[in-house]
Amino acid sequence: MARGRFRQALRWDIQKHNSYKPSKLDRVEYAQFKFLNLKGLNIAYLGSLASTKVILFIGRSNTQKNSVPLQELLNRLIFDGYLLVWPKSRRQATEALLSKESMRAVSWLNQIFGQNESTIKVLIRRTLKGILLLAHPSRLDYLIHWLIFNPMDDQALITRRAIQEIGRNKPIIIMSHSAGGVTALGLETEQNLAGIICFGYPFKHPDKEEESYRTSHLSNLQKPMLIIQGITDEYGGPEVQSKYALSSNIEFEFVEANHEYEHLSTNDWIRVTSRIKSFLDQQETKTAK
Repeated sequence: MARGRFRQALRWDIQKHNSYKPSKLDRVEYAQFKFLNLKGLNIAYLGSLASTKVILFIGRSNTQKNSVPLQELLNRLIFDGYLLVWPKSRRQATEALLSKESMRAVSWLNQIFGQNESTIKVLIRRTLKGILLLAHPSRLDYLIHWLIFNPMDDQALITRRAIQEIGRNKPIIIMSHSAGGVTALGLETEQNLAGIICFGYPFKHPDKEEESYRTSHLSNLQKPMLIIQGITDEYGGPEVQSKYALSSNIEFEFVEANHEYEHLSTNDWIRVTSRIKSFLDQQETKTAK
């Protein structure tokens, strides 16, 4: 049934985009999110479902937080013929809802305890989200899911499902942030995964000892990977190139930024988007051969 709805939306999308040719002035209006629900899996997407080039976004990506530079990058990818997909499980949708509703409290916590993460801030946030959850009784299953399942396992599961629904005959690039990069490495065996792009790969948690699950896959990675890493990223800066065993398929682009890419300069952003475009073009050329 879900596949039928997907195909119906696909037919509608093909007809719409075959008849509509947006101009440059239409870019921001054209790049509006559309949504599908496939067997409980919520998919937000931009571009045409008929596209044979797909980018899946996983990690901390948030469709509600589009800066102007990010919007320009998304528009550029759409006009280059890419289908951009954000798969989200019910748990992630609930998490996004709770995060949005607790945004003011997070700002308040930062003013009191500072910008750096701390145990007390984590505990207060979790308590607040628990209270907010009581206002959404239809989503109380989120609590059970949170207690039982590993969020990274959940992310890998829904990403695999999204790949299956979109079609195994399409080359797919995963664009991720932080822990999403670790999840992406676990999907390397997917036959149509053409490459991985990661913003801020979390090589080592600043408050923990080395954790092998973060870096063990990096030495024998067979798929091409581009890592955009901040020079002041607390999870690892330029030193990671010599600190860890890395596959020759991994390339880096370092920018003046922290793990959240706050206050990224215009020049750095232009350099990043150009590098991403070059990486995508390389993978497209390989796939076409």
